[in-house]
Amino acid sequence: MRQFRPALQLPRSIPDFLAAFPFHIIVDEQLVIQESGDGLQVLDCGRLNGRKLPDCFESISPVEEFCLASLLNMRGQACLLRHKVSGLLLGGKVALHQEDCVAFLLVPWIEDTADVSKLRIGPRISRRAGSRISNSSVVNMRKLTVQKKQLFQAHALLSMRETESRTLTHIVSMTDNSVVIANALGYVEWVNDAYVRRSGYLPEEVIGRYLGDLMDGDEETVAQIKRQLDAKQSFQAELLRTAKDGSGYWVDLDIEPLFDSNGQVFNYIAVARDITEKKAAQETSSRLHGIMQSTFELSPDGFVTFNKKGILSSFNPAFLNMTGLKPEQLHAISQDEFVRLLKSLCQDEQRAASQHLPDAVVMRMTKPKLTVIKHSVREAHDPDGYFVGSIHYFRDITQESELHRMKGEFLSMAAHELRTPMSSIHGFTELLLKREFTAEQQKDMLATVHRQSVRLTKLINDLLDLAKIEARKGMSFDIKPYRLTDIVDTALKEFLVSGDGRAISFHFNNHALKVSADFDKLIQALVNVLSNAHKYSDPGTEIRLHIQEQQRYQHTYVGIAIEDHGIGMSKEHMDHLFERFYRADTSGSIPGTGLGLCLVKEIMEIHGGWVDVSSVYGEGSVVTLWLKKLKD
Repeated sequence: MRQFRPALQLPRSIPDFLAAFPFHIIVDEQLVIQESGDGLQVLDCGRLNGRKLPDCFESISPVEEFCLASLLNMRGQACLLRHKVSGLLLGGKVALHQEDCVAFLLVPWIEDTADVSKLRIGPRISRRAGSRISNSSVVNMRKLTVQKKQLFQAHALLSMRETESRTLTHIVSMTDNSVVIANALGYVEWVNDAYVRRSGYLPEEVIGRYLGDLMDGDEETVAQIKRQLDAKQSFQAELLRTAKDGSGYWVDLDIEPLFDSNGQVFNYIAVARDITEKKAAQETSSRLHGIMQSTFELSPDGFVTFNKKGILSSFNPAFLNMTGLKPEQLHAISQDEFVRLLKSLCQDEQRAASQHLPDAVVMRMTKPKLTVIKHSVREAHDPDGYFVGSIHYFRDITQESELHRMKGEFLSMAAHELRTPMSSIHGFTELLLKREFTAEQQKDMLATVHRQSVRLTKLINDLLDLAKIEARKGMSFDIKPYRLTDIVDTALKEFLVSGDGRAISFHFNNHALKVSADFDKLIQALVNVLSNAHKYSDPGTEIRLHIQEQQRYQHTYVGIAIEDHGIGMSKEHMDHLFERFYRADTSGSIPGTGLGLCLVKEIMEIHGGWVDVSSVYGEGSVVTLWLKKLKD
């Protein structure tokens, strides 16, 4: 009925204005019909004037009973009246006629063409009544003919719009999206079944509520919705709603104003799409992305990714630390450029890939430092199996490679060191079994066998000690506070038992000085150092033991220094000092296994200390064992 927009007050300057509405009614303040249009007179045989409005018409809209106040409030609003005699439905609006009169400007309102055949036309007009309207009967009949044509045209248009309306209503009812329709003031008039199913609220629980309050937003969101509605503008947002049962769900909300032909808002329509699963998936994806990003950033291994076009898209800090490359060198480069950049970091590009594994390449880089890197490439695919890029994985295996090299050298040297005494023992025992020797010769040969067996036993014991220390990393150490003088005195007594009686000078007066140590292991380290000083210095030369102190890492450390005046060591010897089986004397004239200082180094590191060695070739050496000093 929005197509009816009569003036709120009838113009007095146009006396024929009401003639355009043959179904008009004018009532006074008592609701008595003062005048009615020609069309109504024909339908009612001219018996309307002088009767009260409620006696002749039934109010369909609005539903409240007629009174002058309600009619005045209805000015400019649509109304529907049913003529009681004929049953014809009349639609129109209310206008002010005079100060104490109200006019209904009406036209026939046909809901169904079948209703036309049911209209009850009154009996023929009486002669008296006929004389009153005889002058206009012909004109009225012509008007009725025109109105009948207009009526059927309006009905056809109405039927078409009703069909469209039913189709749209069916579509809106069947959609899974929640649909809410509000009036021009933003108050809910209608909700679809999807809204009821998702929210749990019945239509009667939400109709009449303000649209902004219905969205369960915070105060700022509700205020923003109100501002948008007042400004006749649309509103879009993702909101967390609460259902009637207390469960929460996310919606993507769109509120759009609907305008009539005059540009006035007559309704708002709100469509809410349920995006709870989408939000959950986004949250899961975001959480996994965060975990993967943290793993990517914190990983000690290098990662470089390329998109499906082969352009570098990301890299982690470990890769930069590993290769010394700068981010600007990697910006948006292709895979081919990336491979050439890696090869440039190798000393010999032809030998960049020095070892090919089944699924990787081992690269020996010399820039920024000598590094051995295992490089592998994997293709990345999405859940549908489509290629999305490639991942280059880099692992620093420098330490593993070095350990592998040292393991090979150790086995080779261990086999050599073990074979030498075993060969002597085997050869001399075989001679003793197969040939006759004098008693003096037998004694000399047995002494050699005994000496080699002692060497072999010591070598095996040193290997076992070294293996235990490395395997347990101090777990078998029993570290307790001891006076340093007690440890040194015990080590000197143990060493001199098997020595040649050479004096070792030791002068120290601070008997209260204490360190934390495993008593037996520290004595073993001291005896090894004293033994080296004894073996590599000439008889009669002095071996001196003294105590030092120094500040380091905000702690006081005590050093047990053993100084000899033996053969000393060159710089080349110093570089290999702590390697297993390495010996400064290569002639073989000085007994030893080459494991002594390795054991000393491991023992001191487990004690939280270290070993310092200084030497001058041909003049002697000083070996200092450093331990943390205990506070008094």
